[in-house]
Amino acid sequence: MCIFASCSNETVEITNQYIINQHWNKKNEEASANSITINKMKIKKDSTINPFSDLSQADILNKLEEDPSFMHYANIKIKQVESYKDKKIYFNQDNGFYWGSKSRHNSDDKAKTIGVLQPNNWYKFSDLGSIGLSNIYIYIDSANNVHRFNIMSANW
Repeated sequence: MCIFASCSNETVEITNQYIINQHWNKKNEEASANSITINKMKIKKDSTINPFSDLSQADILNKLEEDPSFMHYANIKIKQVESYKDKKIYFNQDNGFYWGSKSRHNSDDKAKTIGVLQPNNWYKFSDLGSIGLSNIYIYIDSANNVHRFNIMSANW
């Protein structure tokens, strides 16, 4: 399990089964601003990458590319009595909203769940709100441990 603490002590926690993002809030629900996009990533042809090493931003951005077989997005909404502070948004359980896939412009591709994140795969999390970084890349190892790499901005 990996946790990123920002200057405001709010966290984003990601496992292979759920995400907790304390940057989402009730006010942003009204504007559909509690968003998330998850892309599966693949290693570029003629590249290698060791997720167990100390990778730089350049290593990650230069050696991984999006895998079009898995892209999901959602606008997160929770029950009125719930709090985002500790709310787990599960990938393999119905959270009360729909996940879209393929394209943000296609409204016919909705599902209640997307399944757990699979071992031995890379994923990119984006559109997570104002958390001071562009993307979170994770690698799920064979024991379902998460190896996390925060990418700060495009000018690495």
